[in-house]
This record gives sequence, C-alpha cells and structure tokens, in this order.
Amino acid sequence: MTGMTRFTIGLLVLAIAQTLFLGWMIAGRIAILNSPTVVSLKTEPVDPRDIFRGDYVILRYGISTVKLDLADAPDTLKSGATVYVTLAARGDTWQAVALSKTKPARQADHPFIRGRISYVDRSPDATAIPGRKAEPCVTCNAAHIEYGIESYFVPEGEGRPIEQARNERALMVDVALADDGEAAIKSLKLDGTPLYTEPLF
Repeated sequence: MTGMTRFTIGLLVLAIAQTLFLGWMIAGRIAILNSPTVVSLKTEPVDPRDIFRGDYVILRYGISTVKLDLADAPDTLKSGATVYVTLAARGDTWQAVALSKTKPARQADHPFIRGRISYVDRSPDATAIPGRKAEPCVTCNAAHIEYGIESYFVPEGEGRPIEQARNERALMVDVALADDGEAAIKSLKLDGTPLYTEPLF
C-alpha cells in the first residue's frame, strides 16, 4: 500500500467519522425537540451591557436563579456542579420547586431540567439598612444555573424587538426536555403568539 493510498484511506475514515458524529448530534437534538415533555419558561431582563450578541439573543429565565432553600443539600452546591431542578406548573409558566445534585424520579406533573451551576451566592436574603426596612435580595442565598438554553439565533436585525419583549417580561420560551433533563429551545412566544419555532433540521 503506497503512502498516497494510506493518506486517502485516512481522509475517507476521518470524513466518515465526522459524518457519523454530526448525524449523532442531529439525531439527539431531534429526539429532544420531539419529546412530549415541554415546559414554558418566563424570561427575565438581562444586564444591558450584554443584551445582544451578534445574531444571538441572550436569554435569562426565572429558573436561572434558584433559592438554596429548595436544595436538598445546599452546603454541597458549588460552581461547576451538575444539578437537576424540578419544575411545577404555576399558571401558564413553570417554576422551580426543588434543587438536587441527584437526578430525581420522573413525574409527569413535575418534570426536571438539568443544568450546571455558574456560581453560588450565599449572601443573606435581605440586607439590613440602618433606619430602613430590610431590602429583599432576589439573587442572594441562591444558585445561579445555566441550562444550555441561554441564547437563541434570530435573523439579522430582528433581535431588538425580542430583547425589548424579554426585558418587559413579555417573552416566553417553550423548552423541550429529554428524559435525562437535557433542554432544547422549541419556540419563542410573545403574548402567547409564536415568534420563532425551532426546525427539526
């Protein structure tokens, strides 16, 4: 076998491996998007210094911050840890009701989403100010979690209205959940009307 033949075979094997890997990734995403478990998450305002990145809208959710009171072992939580957040329906949206490093049992009315802790803020829930009533701190005593659904690609020039709706808390995101809690954005909705729906391909 000549050196050129071995090189050609090597390229062919590499191309096949890349194709199989890409097919595996696409199949996995299609499986998540086809999941019957779909939850609607309300978005929250984002720091104006980082509200738009090219053609990607930055998204933040109510479940991006989960109070440590909901954790089964809050003292063990730290940055980088994989966690599972159990959700429950509250009206037309879903909210966090439990936080654990252990994957919970599947329940139809209490699905869970898998995420990774970016950081843990163990500051008190309220800050006492002399002469004033203690001010509540929404982001204190909480785990700040990312789920891999914090950005969404939109056509060029169409991000600003979505940003505005997000910052007005009018934007909802439908998220499909796999059996292991992996999440994928299924659609963006404004006042119940779909703006964008993620294609399967």
